[in-house]
Amino acid sequence: MKIVLAGSTGFIGKEILDQCVAHNYIEQIFCLTRKPLDQSYFKGKRGHKVTEIIHDNYEEYPDSLLRRLRDEGVDGCIWALGGTGGRIDQYKSLEEAQRVGINYPIQAAEAFAKQLATALSPQLMPKKKFPFRFVFISGWGAEQNQFRKLWIWNDSRHIKGAAEKGLFDIADHSDEVQGHRCFDVIALRPGQVIRRGDAIGTLLWEATVPSIAVDRLAMCAIKMVLMGTGDEKKKIMENKQCLGDDWAQINTLS
Repeated sequence: MKIVLAGSTGFIGKEILDQCVAHNYIEQIFCLTRKPLDQSYFKGKRGHKVTEIIHDNYEEYPDSLLRRLRDEGVDGCIWALGGTGGRIDQYKSLEEAQRVGINYPIQAAEAFAKQLATALSPQLMPKKKFPFRFVFISGWGAEQNQFRKLWIWNDSRHIKGAAEKGLFDIADHSDEVQGHRCFDVIALRPGQVIRRGDAIGTLLWEATVPSIAVDRLAMCAIKMVLMGTGDEKKKIMENKQCLGDDWAQINTLS
């Protein structure tokens, strides 16, 4: 599979990139980034797997870029740009946070749905994945109802919810290829994303509050872009579901 990864230099995106490089079923990763990647990604036996694309404006996707990705056979995207936490003070203003959190993923999804997803075909399975899957790293408590007042993290949860709603609308109205929608969106709603730690400490933290270790979140995102949720109607993966079956089994042991 060949995927686009946005946010590859961030905390979550870097973990996703590292795991994609090591993954046997990820053939190529096209990283949309404003700043150059670490040069270590282009060395060694797997150095050919990463393609860096310097992209300054995430609200515009020129035909030349889309044509390149289409010709390469890109069939999925993981959107890890924008963070997952409840704080938006990393941005200069609420308007900037909304532009990054809502406009950026929606503009990308619209371009990919029209130009990349329509180039895929169910008849090419399993040679190519179908439909084109857009995995969006959302956040715990994302609220799609923009009129609902929230007690905690009101702005960030509304931003994630607005992005989800816009992305789902794009998927629902995407073109059909041989009777099937060619574009699918899956939203992951992790709680607090924690760094790798000792196994017991991480497990206790995940069992206590809505949270997930960054490596587990990355594994979930890659699984979703490769295989989907297994249910066409299931579009949202809550924190507990992102943790996976292994975590659930461990925490049900008496």
